[in-house]
Amino acid sequence: MGALKSGAFPVELNGKEYGLLFSLNALDEVQEKFGSYDKLSEVFNKDNPNLFKDTRWLLTLLINEALLAEDENAQLLEEKRVGRLIHAGNLQEVQNAIFKSFYRGTAGDNRDAENENDGEETTEEGNREAVQEN
Repeated sequence: MGALKSGAFPVELNGKEYGLLFSLNALDEVQEKFGSYDKLSEVFNKDNPNLFKDTRWLLTLLINEALLAEDENAQLLEEKRVGRLIHAGNLQEVQNAIFKSFYRGTAGDNRDAENENDGEETTEEGNREAVQEN
């Protein structure tokens, strides 16, 4: 997939692969919306009253950043369309992919670090620790 060349993290949703790119533009938007990118783990906190809305917004942002990295004239996805790709059965997978794309975007394209977690289930606390380390 071309998104892999751009540094995007791949995620499969409804049988289609999308790239998630935590570009500098995405980091800036996250900082603007949440106050700081280190508050990313708070977005996925079950006590966040905007958990689903924030997840949908963030996933849309990252998918669109990956699309734009490949083609500046790409047709962007709307939040409602992206929201149809997320459901209770894949919400944790989506959140994990977002954290992995964040790691890739802030630590570089380190495939060895990505493979360390292959097959392991990431918990909310593990995600929080990973974000706080960065």
